[in-house]
Amino acid sequence: MILDKFIGALLQVLIFGIIPLLVYLFSKKRLKGFFRYIGLIKPVKRTIVWAIVVSFILIITSILLPAVFPEIKELMTMQGTVAGNLKAMGLSFSSVIILTIMALIKTSFSEEILFRGFIAKRLISWLGYTAGNLIQAIIFGLMHVGLLLLISEPNYPFLIFVFIFSGIAGYLLGYIKEKIGNGSIIPGWIAHGMANLISFYLVAFVM
Repeated sequence: MILDKFIGALLQVLIFGIIPLLVYLFSKKRLKGFFRYIGLIKPVKRTIVWAIVVSFILIITSILLPAVFPEIKELMTMQGTVAGNLKAMGLSFSSVIILTIMALIKTSFSEEILFRGFIAKRLISWLGYTAGNLIQAIIFGLMHVGLLLLISEPNYPFLIFVFIFSGIAGYLLGYIKEKIGNGSIIPGWIAHGMANLISFYLVAFVM
């Protein structure tokens, strides 16, 4: 199962990376410079601090609301969600490894490549930072809503919460990349990955 999850995570990274790769090859006619194009470059050191701060903001929000509203916790751990699948497996060596793969590779890394490394960068270059980053964040929020609709019946209060939370997270991650860092997606990956890893663990096994 661990190998299957790892292969699935790598496939998602490849799928999310193929779109910016094709656009880059079409526009530049070369492969050299692609990693810089999507922000896979060494970050400015101070952005790591900001990444940790943002990750804790996201973690606190993602565990505070389920603690206050039990219905949100129930929806976050339903069958088909990451936390729900992990909870069904129980806490074990295998579930911890799978959690790490899901949090650090399948969700955060692939999404940072596509959304902050490609979509945000293109939109900001066309529309300017304010509009570009906001639209990127809205698309990021809508993507998470769409994924939930694929696995569950519509629950509009929860969908609104997911949209707002994911949208704010996407905007903050875009801000780190564009305004504080040097265009690197690494700090956003750290923030996104830490937030997912700790939040999934707490929701699935502690709360």
